[in-house]
Amino acid sequence: MNTIEQALSILQESGYRVTAPRRALVEIIDEQDRAFTADELLRLLAGRGEAVGRATVFRTLDVLVNSGVLDRLHRPDGCHTYVRTERDSEHRHHLICSDCGAVVQFDECTVAPLLEELGQRTNFAISGHWLEVFGLCATCRH
Repeated sequence: MNTIEQALSILQESGYRVTAPRRALVEIIDEQDRAFTADELLRLLAGRGEAVGRATVFRTLDVLVNSGVLDRLHRPDGCHTYVRTERDSEHRHHLICSDCGAVVQFDECTVAPLLEELGQRTNFAISGHWLEVFGLCATCRH
């Protein structure tokens, strides 16, 4: 996350009050160095004695995803995890370790020509895509 204050400013600009629970949530998000779930955030907050409602967590995550502070990752099991955005590019892809959850972001996009050809072949006006590649990071492979 760029800074805690920037995230709180984004929340204010989106019409949300900067309450103590919301500030605690943003601080916990800023501490994360790997992908995390909303439930993990709730457990971390509870462990610190912070009473933050589930709806507050999900609304805050949605605002931070929509503003580009976080990326939402779609796991194969259907659950979502979140990761701090590391690149300025609006077009990002992710490599995700299936064992430890490590995430590597990259913005190179070599699938664009494939999508253009696919769109022409299927007469489909493709408006976007996201790419999440699952595998094992170097640490988990050894």
